[in-house]
Amino acid sequence: MKLINPKKSAKTASHIGIVMGIIVALVAANVLFTIVTGTHFRSGENILSMKEGSKYKKEKIIANRGHIYDRSKEVIAQDIESYDLFAYIDEERVNAGDTPVYVVDYDKTSQELAKIIESDPSKVAAVAESLKNTLESAKKAGQSQTEFGNHGRNLTAEQKEKIENLGLTGLDFTKSTSRAYPVGTFASQLIGFTEYDDNRNLTGVTGLEKTFDKELSGASGEVVYQTDSSGNRLPNTQKYTKIPETGNDVYLTIDRDTQLALEKALQQTMESNNANYAWGIVMEAKTGKVLAQAGYPTYDLNTKEGIEKNEYNITSDRPFEVGSVMKAFVYAAAMNEGVYDGNAMFQSKTAYIGVNAEGNPVRIDSPEGSIGAVNDALGNDKGIITYDQGLIYSTNTAIASLLTNYLNIDKNIEYLKKFKLFESVDMYGLSDRVGVLNAIDSDPFSKMAIGFGQASTINSYQIVQAATAIFGDGTLIKPYIVDKIVDPNTGDVLYQGKTEKVGQPITAETAKKIQTLMRQVVDDPGGTANHYKMSDITMMAKTGTGEIAFEGEKGYSREYFTSSILAAAPAEDPEIIVYYAFESSNIKNYSTDYFKDIVRESLSALDKYNESSQQTTSTENTTTENTNYSQYVMPSLVNHSLDYVKQKLEGFDVKTYYIGDGTNIISQFPLTGSTVLSKQNIFLLTDGTNIKVPNMSGWSRKDVSIYAKLCGLDVTYTGKGGTVRKQSLGEGTVITKDSKLEVELE
Repeated sequence: MKLINPKKSAKTASHIGIVMGIIVALVAANVLFTIVTGTHFRSGENILSMKEGSKYKKEKIIANRGHIYDRSKEVIAQDIESYDLFAYIDEERVNAGDTPVYVVDYDKTSQELAKIIESDPSKVAAVAESLKNTLESAKKAGQSQTEFGNHGRNLTAEQKEKIENLGLTGLDFTKSTSRAYPVGTFASQLIGFTEYDDNRNLTGVTGLEKTFDKELSGASGEVVYQTDSSGNRLPNTQKYTKIPETGNDVYLTIDRDTQLALEKALQQTMESNNANYAWGIVMEAKTGKVLAQAGYPTYDLNTKEGIEKNEYNITSDRPFEVGSVMKAFVYAAAMNEGVYDGNAMFQSKTAYIGVNAEGNPVRIDSPEGSIGAVNDALGNDKGIITYDQGLIYSTNTAIASLLTNYLNIDKNIEYLKKFKLFESVDMYGLSDRVGVLNAIDSDPFSKMAIGFGQASTINSYQIVQAATAIFGDGTLIKPYIVDKIVDPNTGDVLYQGKTEKVGQPITAETAKKIQTLMRQVVDDPGGTANHYKMSDITMMAKTGTGEIAFEGEKGYSREYFTSSILAAAPAEDPEIIVYYAFESSNIKNYSTDYFKDIVRESLSALDKYNESSQQTTSTENTTTENTNYSQYVMPSLVNHSLDYVKQKLEGFDVKTYYIGDGTNIISQFPLTGSTVLSKQNIFLLTDGTNIKVPNMSGWSRKDVSIYAKLCGLDVTYTGKGGTVRKQSLGEGTVITKDSKLEVELE
């Protein structure tokens, strides 16, 4: 028997180990090389181009699109898992026991499905009929299966479960991802929407969804595995997966409460004034952060209902003749030039304009030899008044006298350019359409007419940017709407918005002077903004009535006008700037209550946000005990499941109301970090679409208001108390977009 040399055996084993290590390394390198390059290391063959039956198969994993958030991380846009319903109608499709696995009863199936798919009871019958027609048409065409179009797409997990529980035969689902907008109608022209492209990727079509499509889209992943000749994955083989990277999250400066208040005000403005358009912007005066912006008519981002009337973002892409709002900038220019005397007198009746030897306009006493006449919009004649009163009463003849006697018309245009009224605001993520300065090369009369908002067009963002100089210290602050862009995979901030100073058209001293005068526009009983005056909030403002030029034609409409107001509040130290306008034939008897609601809600939201920012952002369930009540710190619940919520709120002596039948929270009140007291109501908006009215008996008016804002419910109040006594919609009533709630307080 031959003995084995132990030393030689160890050496042999070592060699074998080295060889095996090299083999394993080569195999691993081959696999890694194949995954990264898509090319087989030894053969050089491109595995991605192989036909079915090849050795490797690659499947794309589509990345989730990033979120769009408001300033408090409330979801504006998000991807959600959804389901598309389809039906088998081939009558030869049976199981082993000859039991049908196709749709047998078209009537019953359609009616049962409609009750789950359609939340509006008045539309269930029509949807059922549509579903039935789809089934019958597909059968007639000889199809083996059919989808249900929009009625069967983007169903929630809750709807899927309810349909499965019906026990109907022949129904099945395909899983997909859809883009969801929790509020529906919310800065729609700004946000925009997505659609599937030919590769089933969600792609931005309009608005910020389109502008930041690359940032939001993320990077797709992939899976590579071995297959047999039929394309089936081989058992006991490894699968190599590249995880997709979620798209970047875009955070906006938009404040949810302010935006909802603006949306409601504009909708009411449209309805009460039979307006063609209504639009507005709310902005922080000191920072340029846009808190809200909207234009009407608008549309629902989820259903696209009303989109045919939305060709552009009205606030940024619709230049127009602003009317008397322009006078504030002309007065500021005259003050800054040192040629303004507010106590000087002028004749406010019709001003006839002639031309002097230098080619400049001059005011003359009669129409003889005049090149035009200036009248007030409503034909008012205040007689002989001061120039201060000229702005307070908004007389066009005040501007005519200023620009013919004190401030040179070319110098005025120079100042308006310093206010950047005729160049792009150039906001990050939001382009704007620049208007035209027709007066620059025009006759002297047109050059003068620019002073009261004619012979030129500007957009609303140019107005609020210029207003920052007047309502601040003379410095122009650029508006911005994108707060930051964050990579959710790493937490890295890829873009950070900031306050940007872009000019100094007037001095701080001039700004104080024009502010004092614009406060009188509101406070003086004869001021054109006196009907906007509020008992609880001080304000300074300038109103405007603008003419509307016919598109592609000369002349102006005699039926429709633009009514607007540019305001700042509070007057002592402005926090917000609001521009609000609408186009209508009603220029005298319109309500100002809607505008006042915007101002109140904007300041209230700003206070709440600042208080929340100053409080701890800890999400721990901190509790402070008192002999009569407990005090808690509200945790962050947005983007979490209901189970998580119940866990975080365990031990809280509060009443929690879940809005909708979803499984994830997309908005909350109180906000994260806020102080919550025992017995307080907490409202959590889910991603479910089926929202039912709760019993509001004993609720405060504030609770009703919060609930209504979260679910988009229109509510009115009667009574003078602070507690709900009666509600017009009964408990359990399904809320639709047309629902209106009336609450009686005691």
